[in-house]
Amino acid sequence: MDTNIKIEIKTENKRHHYDISLLVDKPDFIDYVLDLRKKWKIDSLFRPENYMEFYSHILSGSGKNWSSFLKDIEKIRTAFERLPNFDEVIIYAIAFTEIPDGIYKSCYLETIPEPSDPENEIKYKYAIIVTPNTMITDISKVLSEFKKKIKIGLKQKRDEKVMEDAVAEYKFELGPNYNPTPRGIDNIIRDRNWYWQYKSGLSYQKVWEATPRNQRTANRDGVIKAIKAYRKRLV
Repeated sequence: MDTNIKIEIKTENKRHHYDISLLVDKPDFIDYVLDLRKKWKIDSLFRPENYMEFYSHILSGSGKNWSSFLKDIEKIRTAFERLPNFDEVIIYAIAFTEIPDGIYKSCYLETIPEPSDPENEIKYKYAIIVTPNTMITDISKVLSEFKKKIKIGLKQKRDEKVMEDAVAEYKFELGPNYNPTPRGIDNIIRDRNWYWQYKSGLSYQKVWEATPRNQRTANRDGVIKAIKAYRKRLV
């Protein structure tokens, strides 16, 4: 089989370029690429911006689906002893005109379901998997992306219309359910103390009066709002 093809790599990160090159330039890897292009009837390569068109193409194959395509990707990755952070690299090498910048990550986020209750999102754990080539800046980027996904996911879950639009556009974020840290985090100890004073039987007025004057950062109405807000977070 002709292995004289060059897979284009578009990244300014020299470390990433090196890691990708050591996989995609292997003659055996190119053999796999050509075999899978034939199997999945990829007669012409897709542009990176046309990912959904590629996705639809895979789904349209008779008796074939996305899951079986990903199994082929896993087979290649395993054959070359690579970790899941290379999955997207392999996909782009097979089906696209280039491997764009940002596709390869030297560390990656992994969702870990609870073995006894794998369908329960609330019990999911999240880990950043590092590789020998991981740098501190790489970890920071993955963490930042994770935080961004959480923020988007929370917004989608709170607004039915936003959720519907996200699902329709394949942009739904299956983020974890959690209570975001309040912006007024400096007041959390104060608010907790007020909550427990009120819970113990003191009126809002008494809670406010029991607060030393030099610590009264809120009036009576502020005390009420703080206690109610704290209680709401416990639901």
